[in-house]
Parts: sequence; structure tokens; C-alpha cells
Amino acid sequence: MQNFTKRFGFLFALIISISLLYSCGSKKESTGEKEDTKKEETKKEEVKKESTTTSSASNQVYFVEEYTKDGQEVGKSDKFFISSKGGYLTAMLKTSQPIGVGSVDVRLERESLDGSEIIDTQPYDVSPEKNYFFFDKVTFYKSGDYKVTVFKKDGTPIATGKVRIEFK
Repeated sequence: MQNFTKRFGFLFALIISISLLYSCGSKKESTGEKEDTKKEETKKEEVKKESTTTSSASNQVYFVEEYTKDGQEVGKSDKFFISSKGGYLTAMLKTSQPIGVGSVDVRLERESLDGSEIIDTQPYDVSPEKNYFFFDKVTFYKSGDYKVTVFKKDGTPIATGKVRIEFK
């Protein structure tokens, strides 16, 4: 009997160890699934927050070299070349419905690896019943990637556009 215990005791201990590892592993997998679900839900919430601070698909800011007196957009692009002394563009805003406010702020931010820096914020008077606007002479002095956001006076973003500025 003692010989039987020595021989099969080791196998018995091995079987118990394997079953313990298997059951703990199953518990860890189900916990991992819960963690993945929680991460996914958090990610969805972050995306929702992000979409409220950027332009919706129906509102857009874009850029042109010039908006003429007869309503023509000249030189629409997302990349422009300016002199080393600086240059300016016209920012265009199209909304899906009338803007509903009489004035807005246009914020210019320069983006970098360290974050973004607010360069300038200019107030503009607009017609509440319109949905198409131009903001003339948005001025740039440095090359780089910029973000232009149009805000209502209460701070609600209406739309955001990005543009790259390079020196000639």
C-alpha cells in the first residue's frame, strides 16, 4: 500500500495542480473579458465626448486663399504656402442649418507634439439665419499644423477645420 501511495501520490498531486491551474485560468479569462468590455465602453464614451468638441459631419470649416466679392472661393486647400514674414487665409464655415446666433469666436491654435497653443481668438458678427460664412484674413506667422474652431459665444463649438502652413 505504501508503494502504491508513493507512485500514485505524485500523479494525484499533479492532477490536482493541473485542475487548479485550469480553473484559475478560466476565472482569469472571464475577468479579462469583463475588463475588455469595460475598456471598450470607456473608449466609446471618450469618442462621444470627442465628437461633441469637434465639427459634426454636417458642419465644416475649410480654407481658401480668397473669397471674392461675387461669392467665389479661390484656391480651396488644406495646405498653403506663405512667406517667412507671414500670410493670411480665409476660413469658410458651412453649417447644415442656420447658425442661430449673432456673433461667434474664431480660435486659431497651433498644434505640436507637446499639445496645442492658442494663437488668437477673434470675434465676428454673423447673421443668425444664414448657414454659410467667411472669416477673412486669418493670419499665420509660423509654419506648422493649425486648427481653426468656430465657437458660439457660450463656448459651444460649431465646427473645426485643420490646415497645414509651410514657408515658400
